[in-house]
Amino acid sequence: MVFVLVHSPLVGPAAWTPVARELVRRGRQAVVPALLGKGGWPPADWQECVDAVRDALRTVSEPVVLVGHSGGGLLLPVIADAIALHVVGLVFVDSAVPASTGQTPFVPPGFLKQLRNLAVDDVLPPWSSWFGEDVMRGLVPDERHRAALVREMQPLPLTFLEQRIPSPRGWDGRPCAYLLLSDAYKEAAADARERGWRVEEIPGAQHLHIAVAPEPVTDALLRLEPS
Repeated sequence: MVFVLVHSPLVGPAAWTPVARELVRRGRQAVVPALLGKGGWPPADWQECVDAVRDALRTVSEPVVLVGHSGGGLLLPVIADAIALHVVGLVFVDSAVPASTGQTPFVPPGFLKQLRNLAVDDVLPPWSSWFGEDVMRGLVPDERHRAALVREMQPLPLTFLEQRIPSPRGWDGRPCAYLLLSDAYKEAAADARERGWRVEEIPGAQHLHIAVAPEPVTDALLRLEPS
């Protein structure tokens, strides 16, 4: 089984790289697709993200478990629907939970209103600047590591955050699980529990724990791995 680690479009694949390395160290397989649009630019919409994952999995033939962090979690249903591989299950990591049917906004309406105030010419600055340098420093204390993560955080068109992502019919018929890292997603974790999913929480973790503490995150993913 191959772990496909999907990063949020607001960050880059380096966020998942430490966990991918830890999975490989433990004898597992892992792929971290880079969510880029045409010509290597930031993706224009969810479809370009799906295309990027599909391209990254061209040489994979084994069953996969899709793991999505933050905004990457919202993409899991459409990715599962698009790839020609057996998807064993979906694991959402500090992510909103997609609607069972219909569509899911990429960003909640209240938060989107705040983000519009940050946009310049309908383009949002990199995610690392949304909350100030002190927040990023708290999330990733190591300066070199933080700089590597920030380099991958690109400006995104406001239209990307305004989009709604469809929920393919029956997407949650597969085994689903949830890994909670931060207080901001406690309601999403509660939603996952109500749906009957397995839910794990890493005490004392934070949103970018996948980048700074790969061992406990990997432990949790292996416990949540569909059997």
